[in-house]
Amino acid sequence: MSPVQAGNELLVDLFDGNTMVPIVVKWQQNFVTREATYYCVNAYNTTTNETLPFFIAAEFYKSATASNPNHISKVGTLVPGEGYKLKVDDKLQYGQKNAQGDNRFIVFHDKDRKPYQHRFIEAAVLSTLAKQGEEAADKVLASFALSGAAAAVSNALKTYIADYLRTF
Repeated sequence: MSPVQAGNELLVDLFDGNTMVPIVVKWQQNFVTREATYYCVNAYNTTTNETLPFFIAAEFYKSATASNPNHISKVGTLVPGEGYKLKVDDKLQYGQKNAQGDNRFIVFHDKDRKPYQHRFIEAAVLSTLAKQGEEAADKVLASFALSGAAAAVSNALKTYIADYLRTF
């Protein structure tokens, strides 16, 4: 799987408040504890025909916040019945396992937020574990090409620790 690159086009699912479960990402910034709500969805890279994890801030995704100038409906192109097409550029950030871009995932949020990249994976896995059980959480881990019991998520995340998100 080749990592998503600047210039690629992504198709992000339409918001569905009935099936999508928000996750809370927590971090420390300037000695203050912060948190924000995100949705983790699969994005389809139409350039490479691959699927990858895509984290989007709730205020950029939920229809109730469509007045936000960074709402996905303002920065993407609606493909009726499919989702929003976005071009990968400097409005998006990414995390990855290593310098080769393995297990790259995308984050669309306010870039003034400075969480470490592993916080997104940890929040997604732990949220799934709490709501749906270990089997479902293991599937989330697998989307990042990590294996093992979800209960041992902290060990799997060691390859992501202490790196900030990068901007395309």
